[in-house]
Amino acid sequence: MKTRFGQHCSKIRNNSKINTFLYKHFKQSGHTLKHVTIQPLEKLIFDNSASRAFKIRARLISEHKWIQKLQTPYPLGLNDNIYQEGNIKKNPEFDVFDLLDIRQRKSRSHGIRTNGNIKRKSRVHCSIHDLQNILKHSGRHAMLSRLASLSISSLQKVDKEADDIVIRTHPLYEVASLTQCYTRHVLRPHIDLESDHQRHFLKISFLNKGIDFIDLPSIFKDKTVESAIPNYFKNTETPIVCYKYNRPTRNTIFNYNKITSDLQIVENTPTS
Repeated sequence: MKTRFGQHCSKIRNNSKINTFLYKHFKQSGHTLKHVTIQPLEKLIFDNSASRAFKIRARLISEHKWIQKLQTPYPLGLNDNIYQEGNIKKNPEFDVFDLLDIRQRKSRSHGIRTNGNIKRKSRVHCSIHDLQNILKHSGRHAMLSRLASLSISSLQKVDKEADDIVIRTHPLYEVASLTQCYTRHVLRPHIDLESDHQRHFLKISFLNKGIDFIDLPSIFKDKTVESAIPNYFKNTETPIVCYKYNRPTRNTIFNYNKITSDLQIVENTPTS
């Protein structure tokens, strides 16, 4: 941890030219290392037989889990280089909320009592302009926290306001984009359809019997392979592997119908 944090500090002090959101943040005025503190979150313990590559991968996986749990990927936080995703800032079509954990919905209480949290949410009202002020003065985390505190009806109103902003040069475009990224997962969650789990056939030319020993279906179901598949295909079933055979040589050489037609052989019929 000391080594890694020292690398960050060194690059910040030396005005690193690395184009990441973390170093851009500290190049802004009023941002120095004097106010930075670090907090250990998890300690990984390895056996003596663990290799260096194994330790590095284990740390990256652990870091990825904490980024999901604390919800710190760009633009919600300063993490823009995500394990197995690359630099998500360079991909404008990437949805940050696909990385975040979906919380399980709490069970409703019985009886006529109203949950106190629902009462508080019903009294909170917010507009797209209020969110703009929160983003400007307190940042993205405060803005998303305000969105999370809204009731469904208030969230629908804000989503409708954000939907009317489509021009990129509009001063509220950034707030509208972040708002709809959040409301899309809350108001319009993905529901699995039968077409999402439709299996496809993967046709492969059959070369020899050695291809059977590769066992392609088991490779597609391997956890390491599944973890490398992009999130876009996470609801897609693994394909069914089938082989495409070439026409056998014996059918070409010993084609009875073709030979008889070429020689114009007519079956002899008995005469009375």
